[in-house]
Amino acid sequence: MDKIQLIFFFISGFAVSRLMIKARLPHRIVFWFIGKRHLSITKILFYLIAISAVLSFFIPNAITVLTLLPLLELLRRSYEESNGPSKNIATMLALSTIYGANIGGMGSITATPANGILITFAVLNDISGIQQLSFASWLVWGIPLVIIFVGIAGLIISAVLRPWRHQQCNIQLPFDAGKTFHPFQKITVWMTVFYFVSSFVLSLFMMSFPGQTILILYISGILTLLFVLILFFLPVKVDSQTDSRQVLLTLTDCYNELPTRGFIFVGIAVVLAAILYAFGIHEFFAGWAASIVSTDLSVLALFFLIALATSFSTEVLSNTAVQLSFFVTALPLAQTLGFSALEILIIVTLSCTSAFMSPIATGVNGLAFGGVKDVSFSKMLVVGFIMNLAGAGLISSWVLFIVGRLYGLVQN
Repeated sequence: MDKIQLIFFFISGFAVSRLMIKARLPHRIVFWFIGKRHLSITKILFYLIAISAVLSFFIPNAITVLTLLPLLELLRRSYEESNGPSKNIATMLALSTIYGANIGGMGSITATPANGILITFAVLNDISGIQQLSFASWLVWGIPLVIIFVGIAGLIISAVLRPWRHQQCNIQLPFDAGKTFHPFQKITVWMTVFYFVSSFVLSLFMMSFPGQTILILYISGILTLLFVLILFFLPVKVDSQTDSRQVLLTLTDCYNELPTRGFIFVGIAVVLAAILYAFGIHEFFAGWAASIVSTDLSVLALFFLIALATSFSTEVLSNTAVQLSFFVTALPLAQTLGFSALEILIIVTLSCTSAFMSPIATGVNGLAFGGVKDVSFSKMLVVGFIMNLAGAGLISSWVLFIVGRLYGLVQN
């Protein structure tokens, strides 16, 4: 039932993202970023990672990318107006969005489907400690994890790609302040806030009141329907002087300027994952991960290897297939070695959203890689490899020393 609710959220989120684009909110954000302040490209990258992480905390990360793609194009054009063409800038902008969108899903128990799969699997298998894994307790350790990971991502991009080398002068906007305004902006902000709040509350209700799942699902569907009706059929005032009115969205607005190349990469990822799944490659990865684990390893080293195997497996396989395959392997492994299965399940879940190397690893990666012009594949591999290593180290240590202690999970 929670997957049906996510579909409702995705429909509303997609409509919000298209309304934001039509109302020129990306232009407004760029002007706020740069404007008269002339921020360095390094600061812009940090801000971009943070914004995409915050948005992904509330809305599906694929919708976050679709919303931010026009912003990335504006930033790229702003740079080229002042400093000339640069593939490095396009790559840094795309990677910042990818990293932030993937990282943001770790902050809340309702942020990604992977987190929902974790809860469902743990409840069905009566995993010890699952009763403590609530919406509120996840926020306690999830939000600090996202903040730290965002900082690490910014530092890695800066250290490897060295953005300061590519800015010889201040960035000049390719448009003036007058082009950042649109009559729909105020109502767009209110509609966006309503979407965020309603999705957040309904997600919380779905987790907190399992006995009322059908009722909550009906409410989610009705709100989505009302949302669509308001956007497409309710005329709003455009000009107070002429009293002219327009609908907020048209069908043309829904597909205009969508990243065709990005959807192609997502399609390739889905097909490839299905082929590999049919050949049982996910079972091979899970077996391989179990075979490299030795009882002589420390708990931290063991957790690091599990996180690393999960993230690299997700580079070529569906994260859901990897997650479930590793879950099945984790249960007997935890029983044999005498530590908490819940910790391993959390590590696998978080690592499934930490695939940063390949454009086919996640829908987020494919949309951003295909949606931003001139992204370097080789640099995505190099920086993504380092991000995978850093992510595995952070996730494994965070679960062991923070999550484990918070939930009282003690290894023998």
